[in-house]
Amino acid sequence: MPKPLLSIGIIFKNEIRCLERCLASLTPLREAVPCELIVADTGSDDGSREIAEKYADVVFDFPWINDFSAARNAVMDRCSGRWYLTLDADEWLDSDIKELTTFLRSNNRKDLDVCSVLIRNYAEIDDFTEYNDFLTIRMLRMSTGIRYEGAVHEMWRGPDDGFVNKTLSHTILHHDGYVGLNEDVGRAKRQRNQALLEELLKEDPDNVRTLLQYIESSRPDPQHLDYLRRGLAAVEGKKEGWQAFGPPVYRYAVLAARNHNLPEEEEWTNRAVELFPDSFYSRIDIAFLAFIRCWENKRFKECIPWGEMYMAAIEDYDAGRGDQVALRVSTLLGASHQWRQKMYTSMAVACREEGQPGRAVELLEKVETLTGNLVGETLKNLQELQVTTDQDTAPAMLRLYQRITEEPDERRAKELMDAFLQTAPLAFGPDVREKEAAREDFHRHGYTLYVPLAGKCETGTAAAVMEAEDPQEMDRLLGMVENWGDFSVSALIHALEKGAAFPPSRGNVRIEEMDRIAKRLAQYKERFFRVVCQGTGYSGSWRELVWTKSMAFAAVRAFDWSDQEQGMALAEAFAKAAGAYVSRCYTQEVLCEEHIGVLPPVYRFGWYSGRAFQALESGDAAGYVRLLRAGLETCPEMKIMVEFLTENTPQLRPSASQELLSLAEQVRKLLAAYDPDDPAVASLKQSPVYQKVAHLIEGLEAPVMGGLPQ
Repeated sequence: MPKPLLSIGIIFKNEIRCLERCLASLTPLREAVPCELIVADTGSDDGSREIAEKYADVVFDFPWINDFSAARNAVMDRCSGRWYLTLDADEWLDSDIKELTTFLRSNNRKDLDVCSVLIRNYAEIDDFTEYNDFLTIRMLRMSTGIRYEGAVHEMWRGPDDGFVNKTLSHTILHHDGYVGLNEDVGRAKRQRNQALLEELLKEDPDNVRTLLQYIESSRPDPQHLDYLRRGLAAVEGKKEGWQAFGPPVYRYAVLAARNHNLPEEEEWTNRAVELFPDSFYSRIDIAFLAFIRCWENKRFKECIPWGEMYMAAIEDYDAGRGDQVALRVSTLLGASHQWRQKMYTSMAVACREEGQPGRAVELLEKVETLTGNLVGETLKNLQELQVTTDQDTAPAMLRLYQRITEEPDERRAKELMDAFLQTAPLAFGPDVREKEAAREDFHRHGYTLYVPLAGKCETGTAAAVMEAEDPQEMDRLLGMVENWGDFSVSALIHALEKGAAFPPSRGNVRIEEMDRIAKRLAQYKERFFRVVCQGTGYSGSWRELVWTKSMAFAAVRAFDWSDQEQGMALAEAFAKAAGAYVSRCYTQEVLCEEHIGVLPPVYRFGWYSGRAFQALESGDAAGYVRLLRAGLETCPEMKIMVEFLTENTPQLRPSASQELLSLAEQVRKLLAAYDPDDPAVASLKQSPVYQKVAHLIEGLEAPVMGGLPQ
């Protein structure tokens, strides 16, 4: 067997949850280059040992002696490769190993000591959307003779802390072992580490490195702040290791001050930058925290320098400039994708507020790793820029939408699109537009942000409809809509008010979709009712007839029947639409009182109301009331409409005819003289005289039998 090019070392204890995932992920690498896999079991009793034996070349026992460095060095002692790669059991190697294998096969530089790879820490188990990336040294040339140091948070220490480092930024170790570490589930691990560190601090109480490690192992615990202050005092006293470990100590101090609302936050921030101006912990982590502090207090002018410091440091970090090796002492928090995207969106607000709209748009275009929240924040930022400036936002809007629609992960793509569809329609509401127009800094409405998306999505097409004035152009745009559920009803009501035809000449809108659209339009109340009253006529096409019916039915259900003039107009429009619809859809054999019961209830009522208004037009007020009562019997939900009509139809007002009132009173007295079951009563009710005054005598509650008032 040839000498391995790479030795891979792992220590584990009771890692049945994740060990096989880790070991299996190494198989492609072991097949691509000569490798050996050496693992140490420090006391497993959960079946992890059996898993390790399936994969490893060497599995050996290492009795736990409270010293992580000792265990890792024992693994290295058994390795024979040119390079050494170390992993934890709760990590797994990314499937893209091209960069790593290319390096291993081609690198012959003798002066190169170590390699950094990307560690991707996830916030949740089995959820890979929220994570924090940082570079750390994980690969070592074995000939350097470098060893691990530190009982906890062990690390490689080179000569004078100096390494010649190669960054492999596309080689990723995924890691979910920090999930829950700062919660109750991680208490046992924290307590184990704290016990080891307390022993070390007894021997050297001012050791900055050990204090930093204790600070990291106690973040949710009550003693955390006490150890932070001890760490700060040791740094200020320039104790051993203060220059290397002081920057992350100050970073944790500023973070704790922010989380616990400590008065020293600003003081510690400025002191960290003063002591360690070139450190990434100052320029990235602390600069970000300082930015957020100013941003939340709306001190936008102070935000901008901190934000610029952060972004310049991120560029250096990504390019490999600066002291990357110094980052091995602690995790860099602020270089994660989430922190970057938060900076871009928040910095855009600061720049916008300070009169730098161009810079704001430029920052929003940098947003790359999207979440639902970031989509919403970015859209709100762009809408505000749209309203308050003349800045060209189209490129940023197009790029953001492209990122949303090209997201390869199906679940994540849905999250992003849901956020888009929850935020974008808010810009179309009439109340929002009214408030925008009233602003002193108003330039244009926020919905115009989406015009560049016309034809790409329903929101963009809706924005283009809102901007159009020509009904034919509106018809063309409406014909592009495929999903009416995502189309802004504000844009549609605008088009209808401007005289656009609906349904559009292109496209096929089904009857159930028309009913849903009409129901959504009804939220606009007065505007919708006016459209219904003014536009229920149709040119004879089936599609227009169905739409007319849908609008009329939605309108009478949404109307509160408090306005006499509008209520009468709406009722007449409903009667005409319903009458026209049922006469086209059903045969004359069905459209009679004997068979009308086969129609759905609201259609039955529509048929009766259409006949009722015909009776009223011919001067038959009694027939009008009789038909309304018959319709109500077939569809009780229309009672409020019938009550409104009987109370507000001018022809039924008592003041219209004193002679009719007198006749009604005489008929009442005559009926009172007979028993209700007397045949004479039935005969009287069939007489022409009674029919003239029946609506004044019986009201709406007349007994109805067999579908006909008696």
